[in-house]
Amino acid sequence: MTIQYVFELPVETLRKLSENFDPNDAWEEIALLLPGIGNVDVEACRQARPPTSATNCLLRIWGSKGYLIADLYKVFAMAKLVKGMEIIKEYVEPKYHELERTCISKGSVQTLKMALNESKHQVSSIGIRSENVLHPSVSTSKAQSSTSVNSTPSGMTNLGAELYSGLQNTPTVKYEELLVATNSFAPENVIGKGGYGVVYRGEWKHTAVAVKKIQTKNGKGAEHEKERLRQSLQELRTLAKYRHDNILPLYGFSMDGPTPCLVYQFMANGSLEDRLLCRKDSRPLSWEQKLQISSGASRGLHFLHTIGRTPIIHGDVKTANILLDKHFEPKLGDFGLSRDGQAEADIDQKSPLIASHIKGTLAYLPPEFITSKILSTKLDVYSFGVVLLEIASGLRAYSDNREPHGIVDYAKRLKTEAKHDPEKLMATFGDKRTKLVDKAQNQRYFATFVTLGLQCAEKDRMERPTFREIVDAIAVLEE
Repeated sequence: MTIQYVFELPVETLRKLSENFDPNDAWEEIALLLPGIGNVDVEACRQARPPTSATNCLLRIWGSKGYLIADLYKVFAMAKLVKGMEIIKEYVEPKYHELERTCISKGSVQTLKMALNESKHQVSSIGIRSENVLHPSVSTSKAQSSTSVNSTPSGMTNLGAELYSGLQNTPTVKYEELLVATNSFAPENVIGKGGYGVVYRGEWKHTAVAVKKIQTKNGKGAEHEKERLRQSLQELRTLAKYRHDNILPLYGFSMDGPTPCLVYQFMANGSLEDRLLCRKDSRPLSWEQKLQISSGASRGLHFLHTIGRTPIIHGDVKTANILLDKHFEPKLGDFGLSRDGQAEADIDQKSPLIASHIKGTLAYLPPEFITSKILSTKLDVYSFGVVLLEIASGLRAYSDNREPHGIVDYAKRLKTEAKHDPEKLMATFGDKRTKLVDKAQNQRYFATFVTLGLQCAEKDRMERPTFREIVDAIAVLEE
């Protein structure tokens, strides 16, 4: 079988790459060029200790986002890391081999740029063609500084009015106020990090808030900066336009400082991922709380899929993006990847909607998206199925320490071994940290989460339920 994704690279190939890039921390040069790799990822790789390789750690993280080996080959070419190109050359189409010869040639910087030009803009996140739909329409001078929606930070000039529209009714916040709210973005106030920003806890107008500061990363180039700002505005547009009990409330935004900032309601109980893993020694969720969270999250997604003439596809549904308030009410967050899409029933098989920027973690992505980049509401359904299995088991969506690694196939295996007996399956797959208060009722919750989760994660997207059906199935447990 021909391999094409970074996550498919053989162990021996990864070993050779590690031997080349682990010494003197050469892998950090590569990390600077990899889209989607944030500070938190680099820090995790730095903490790797033998026998774990920092290079291997980096490629596992990047590979989980669905990148192609050809993408890595192009990154090596940009960095003129010929040895790296040689190691993975056999997995790359011959048409790209010219890049290696160009790198070796002396005085060939311009030639290399020309050779790489054919794939410039071609790969945005997972090796798929990206259509340039951002039209210049917002102008600004460097001297401008105001809190109106017409002011733009550095680099936002060409992002397009279609992403910047719909914000007139959203309050603007002065950057100075956010400096006071977060104690000048003090490190001790950091509550989360991602590829495109850092989230700080703060107090604004006597209200606890979360402030996402969109980071500028040196050395990443104009395209990365534009993508970072595009995601910020996309999240702004979605949160400003759609209000729901289970969608993270947006209080305001700041565009008059050195970097854009988004101001949200502070979520006292962190993310669903945090609570399932009992981070910071938090108490395990009860089965009742798990039901409440499943119900609320599904209602929020149903709202997005049905509120307009075309559905809003979240595109990055996972436990880290389901946030919990002080009452454990779930709120969908991180809408930077959301897209106006289409319902599965409306898809023309000859011209399906193809995504160009979705960057969801591989374990949450359905087969049709990984292989053909088909984007529909059924992407969110599949991802939510993975979330339900995590809720039922307390396990991560992907783990190297089990076979199969992905939670969907792992659940299927254990279900078969249990001969479809719910009680036996709960003994092997159920979350051991969640206490059984009402055994019969709790087992019923567990069985529904698993059954519904596997239905949502069907390989054939036509077999997956809609969120209306998902909401109804969970509602039966609440009666």
